[in-house]
Amino acid sequence: MWMAAAFGYNRSVVVAGARPRADSRTAFGLYILVIATALLVGLRFEIGADWFNYLDNYNLVQFLTYGQALQTFDVGYVTLVFVASHLDAGMWPVNLACGIIMMLGIGRFCSRQQNPALTFLVAIPYLIIVVGMGYTRQGVAIGIVLAGLADADGRSPVKLILFILAAALFHRTALLVLPLALAPLARRNMLQAILGALVSLGLFAVLLSRSTDQLVATYITQDYESGGAVVRVAMNIVPAMLALLLRNRLGFNDYQRDMWSIFALVALATLPLVLATSFTTAIDRVALFLIPLQLAILPRLPYALGSSRQNNAQLLLGVCGYSAAVQLVWLVFATHAAYWVPYKNVVFGA
Repeated sequence: MWMAAAFGYNRSVVVAGARPRADSRTAFGLYILVIATALLVGLRFEIGADWFNYLDNYNLVQFLTYGQALQTFDVGYVTLVFVASHLDAGMWPVNLACGIIMMLGIGRFCSRQQNPALTFLVAIPYLIIVVGMGYTRQGVAIGIVLAGLADADGRSPVKLILFILAAALFHRTALLVLPLALAPLARRNMLQAILGALVSLGLFAVLLSRSTDQLVATYITQDYESGGAVVRVAMNIVPAMLALLLRNRLGFNDYQRDMWSIFALVALATLPLVLATSFTTAIDRVALFLIPLQLAILPRLPYALGSSRQNNAQLLLGVCGYSAAVQLVWLVFATHAAYWVPYKNVVFGA
């Protein structure tokens, strides 16, 4: 349904083979999709492989003080769970709040792109459905990161830092994005770059100091492997290569061009790591926060490579087809896809 709605939103652009107009109707259509998707994500019931793990933690928090609850999850997410559990409201208010925050971030990022609807379409198969409806905390964190990256230009690094800090309140590994997003400052303003590095180190120390041992034990020393990690890493490889090969044709400002090139280099580095090492779960978690690369690069291909209106439309259809193929392959071949289908909703009967 999501794919059909977003594809329909792209229909007039596909037929015309032209750039979409950034008018009020475009914005209205985008945010209708954002609101509807936020409701579908937020009001889901027993959807996602980690549903019952989240439910177990919700039940645990019911019997904890707020101080004790802060030891279980990151402060943003655990605050939502604490309030909902002590009101005996159930999980749906937590999921709805996270769904709204995530989708507002995605919507903000899409609205700043050359083709907002196509960007939204690219987000649906994996970021929205798999991550947003399966890995709640990572989903909302990535949504907030996207909101910060939407206007990245090097002139307001404090705002970018605040967005990433807010994301870390839901999943602290979002801090991994901070050095990638701030690295282009080194070429423009050394003082800002030094201050950004100090802030990054400070945030790492404050937010990760108590959990470093746990993170290392969970993701590295215990030799955990994440099923599907190679596929998730591989999904970032094509946009990473395109980001480097077409870096001067994708329509980014100078800061964004450098920033996405850095994202691309890190994404390329994850492939040999995930193939040659055993701690694939750690690499998989890094790969999740590189998903913004897919949304930034793939929807720009029709305008970077299209030499005519007809070629533009064909490339746009190609990106739509790629997104549909990702959705189909995941539904048919993913080991845990059964946890997402059939879709169930708390409003229309679980």
